[in-house]
Amino acid sequence: NHKLIFMNAGFKKGVEYRYWNPSTRGVDIEGMLEDLSNAPENSVIILHACAHNPTGCDPTREQWEKIADLIERRKLFTFFDSAYQ
Repeated sequence: NHKLIFMNAGFKKGVEYRYWNPSTRGVDIEGMLEDLSNAPENSVIILHACAHNPTGCDPTREQWEKIADLIERRKLFTFFDSAYQ
C-alpha cells in the first residue's frame, strides 16, 4: 500500500528496508538499521507506530531509541503509519 501511495504522489523510487527476521520471529533491528543508514540524507521513510502490518511485531524501547538516533543522524523525514491506534 505505502509504495503505491507514494508513487501516485509523484515519488520516483521506493525502497523497502528489512524489518522481520523469520529465524528469531522478531524485528531484524540490525538489518533495518543497516538499510536505513544507507538511505540518502533527507530521505522520506515510513514506520509503523505500533502493530506492524503484517507481522504484528513492534520494536522494543531500546530498538526505538536506536532507530530514533539513526533518523536524527541521517536527517531522515519520517512518516508514522498509526492506523491501529
